[in-house]
Order: sequence, then structure tokens, then C-alpha cells
Amino acid sequence: MAVSSPETKTDKQDAQGYGSSSLGGILKKAMSLVGARVGGNLLTLGYTLILARVATPAEFGLVMTGFAWAMLLSIALALNVESGSIKYLVQYREGEKQGLAAGFIRFNRTIILALTALSFAVMGVLWFAGVLSAQDQTVQIFALALAAAPVVALTRVYARHATAMGQVLRGGLPIMLVRPGVICLLLLGVWFAGVTPGPTTLMFLLIAAFVATAAVQALLLRKTFAFAKEATPEYSERRKWLGTGAMMAPLLVLRDNLKHVVIASAGLVLEPAQVGFLALAMSIMALVYFAMKAVDISLSPQLSQALQNGYEKRVAHLLKSGAKLKTLGIVAGVVFIALFGNQILALFGEKYVAALGPLLVLMLIPAADAIFGPAQIVLNVTGRQSAVFWVAGISSGVLCLATIVGGWVAGTNGAALGAGLSYVLQQMLLRNVSVRSAGVETSILALKSRSMLQNEEKK
Repeated sequence: MAVSSPETKTDKQDAQGYGSSSLGGILKKAMSLVGARVGGNLLTLGYTLILARVATPAEFGLVMTGFAWAMLLSIALALNVESGSIKYLVQYREGEKQGLAAGFIRFNRTIILALTALSFAVMGVLWFAGVLSAQDQTVQIFALALAAAPVVALTRVYARHATAMGQVLRGGLPIMLVRPGVICLLLLGVWFAGVTPGPTTLMFLLIAAFVATAAVQALLLRKTFAFAKEATPEYSERRKWLGTGAMMAPLLVLRDNLKHVVIASAGLVLEPAQVGFLALAMSIMALVYFAMKAVDISLSPQLSQALQNGYEKRVAHLLKSGAKLKTLGIVAGVVFIALFGNQILALFGEKYVAALGPLLVLMLIPAADAIFGPAQIVLNVTGRQSAVFWVAGISSGVLCLATIVGGWVAGTNGAALGAGLSYVLQQMLLRNVSVRSAGVETSILALKSRSMLQNEEKK
């Protein structure tokens, strides 16, 4: 008679939604995420193309500004508390503290609902007081962005929670694929129908896509968070949750929302059409920027292992390989855009050829990643998260101010230059902190010195 093996703790976790921990399972998830991210970027570029074709540059600029504000307001409404999911949810589930786990999840949701109600109350008071005009199209777009923000916040929050629960695909795929896919379908319908919707109508289409994304995500995760409905929530550690969210907020703004920060900041001083040109330039630049980040992501597991084990030569080799790949990538990207940028932009409409100038300037952003290297990864792995927080916090303010001042002084090109130089400064600061505190040179400036060191060792 066969004897069944005892059920281990890992078996229970897998059954409860933590997912497979086998090497094959991890690799499959990683490849699926990379594929989803690439597919999502292509869909995003697709709906950007359609949106630019169905709207004028001014309307395109207004819609992209509204989209940017929806993303940024979603962070403010959630107070970024969900950043602690990977720490607290895992800790509570491992320790079988179901009450605290349920409390953490409900606390995130309560904050979003409370701050959303407060925001609408404030906006309503300003409306009735005559400070804001209901006839102002910019105000209408902002109001719709505020309406979209809690839906965006909830999907991002539950994606973070799902990642902590080992369900990264169920939580993330709706955001990466469903959202841009639905936006594409809705805009294609508008395009084929031959209608000319205004900015507010287009914003309503975006909100519909956000709601569809949230519905799909909720359906996929209904079993994952079933335990939270059964447990009595506890909130005794809410100060820790808030503190972690505040510490991680600057990094979230610059890492995942750089495009939205630049567009929202530029929208304060530029004309809508100029914002449209800048937004399109940011969207195309983001493809090259993603290529730079993809190199860092692919190297990060080996780099983390080498750093933690003190393998200095291995660290140098990995950084050198990454620097070579990113240098080739950024050079190819700049040359390609310089040669074919006009033709690419003309696909969005002849008027958008004006975005070539800011697009070339914005290549400073991926170039900074190529030049200064993955200093942020080095600092995080070596336990210097506080340094990343301070650099990211200061850089966020500098980025907003430089984009606004640049746009005010020199229009679209000035805003692009302000954003680009701010990002260069941030990466340079992170590299300097890495050299001084961790003793790791991450920039391409070290390639020559590493080669010399290797030659000396051979001698």
C-alpha cells in the first residue's frame, strides 16, 4: 500500500495561492511577465497611434494629461501603502496572522475610498465657490482623471497584493495586457465608426477600460483573497504600513511613473498641443528606455548573487557586459530615430513631426541609464535603500521643477531638456552613492579601468 508523504508548509502555501516555487515555475512566470510587458508596450504604442489619429494634437495633449493625472492621483489616493505588501502580507501569512493580513488589505481599500470622497468634496466646494469652472475643459479632464484614479489605485494595489501572494500573473496581466488591449479596441471602434469624439468622450473611454481591467482582475483574484473575508481584520500595525508607503513613494513615482510625471508637469505651463507632442515623444522614447531596463532586469539575479557573495570580479564582469549591451542599444536607438524619426512620427499624423525635437532630447533618459548603470540595483541589494529614497525624493522635486521651468522658458524642447537633465542628475547621484558607500563603480566610465586591471593581472 502506498504511503502518502506528509503535507509540508510549502505545499500548504502553494495550495493557498502562493504558486509554484520550482525553478521551472519561476522561469515560466518570468518569461510570461517579460512577454506580457513587451506585448503591453506594443499595445500602448498601438492605442497611442490610434488616439493621435482620431484627435487633434491639442485634444491628444489633453487626454494624455488626463491619463497622467489619473496615474499620479492613484498613488496619492492609496498613499502607496501597498508597497509594503511584499513585506507585510508575506510575513503575516507565514506567521498565520490572518487578522493582520486581512487588516492590511482592507486598510489599503479604506484609504482609497476615504481619500477619494475627500477629494471630490474639496473639488465640489471649489466648484460651488466659483474657483473652478465647470465649463473649463481642463477642469473637466482633471475631474474625470480624479474619477478614474480610485479604479486605477485599486487595480495597482491588488496587483501588489497578488504578487506578495505568489499570484503575480493573475494580478499583473490585467494591467499589462487587458487595460491597453481594451483601450485599443475602444479606440479602434471610434476610428472605424468615423466619429470625432472630444477629449471628455475619450476620457470616458479610458475610464471604461480601467473599469474593465479592475473587473477582470477581481475575477482572477477572487479565490486568492477569499481568506480576508473570513478573518477579523486587525489594524494595530497601521503606522508601520503608512511609514513604508511614504518611504517607497518617491521611488514609485520615478521608476514606474516617469512619463506621467513629465506630462503632468509640462501640462501646467504648455499649450495642450505642445503637451501632445511631448507625450508622443515620451511614448516612443519609452521603448528605448524599456530596452535599457530589460538589460538590468536580466542581469539583476546574477548581479545580486555576486554582490551578496562578494565576488568582485563577477560583479565587474556583469556590469561590463550590461554596459556594452546598453551602449550598443542607445547608439542604435538614437541613430535610428535621427534617420527615420520623421517617418515614424508621420504615421501618427503630419502635425506630429514637430515631436522629433523633444524626442531626440528625451533620449537623454535612456542614455543616462546606459552611462551610469544599474546603481539602484546595487544600492538595494547592498542594503542602502535609504540612500535610494533620498535621491529619488530629491530627484522627483527637481524633475517636476525643471520640466515646468524648461517648458515655461523654451516650450516643448525646454520641458524635454529639463526632464532629461533631471534624470541624468538622478542617475549620476545614484552612481556616486554606489561608488562611495558600496564601493561599486556602475558606470561605463569604469570599462577602461577594468580592462587595465585585467591586463595587469595577466602580466
